[in-house]
Amino acid sequence: MSRSSTETLIAAMRVLAVDIQSEDGVANAAIAEAAERLLELRDALEKAQKFLAELSRPEENDLGVATSVYWARCIEIEKEARAALDKARGK
Repeated sequence: MSRSSTETLIAAMRVLAVDIQSEDGVANAAIAEAAERLLELRDALEKAQKFLAELSRPEENDLGVATSVYWARCIEIEKEARAALDKARGK
């Protein structure tokens, strides 16, 4: 069995979140939130991949500059991840 793309899963979960019959709406909310989290994770992964691609460019591979840029971006990514976790935890 082949795996579905992340985009397909997100779309399917959004449809399910609307179509599922749930008396209290908890299942609908959980599925909708899971779709949003997948979207956030996909976006974060794309950002990280672009960042790593930028670091690997030979014309910009001065060790001092690359290291500074790398650590600055790591700090930004950590802040974004912490904010996403806080949001997920309802803080």
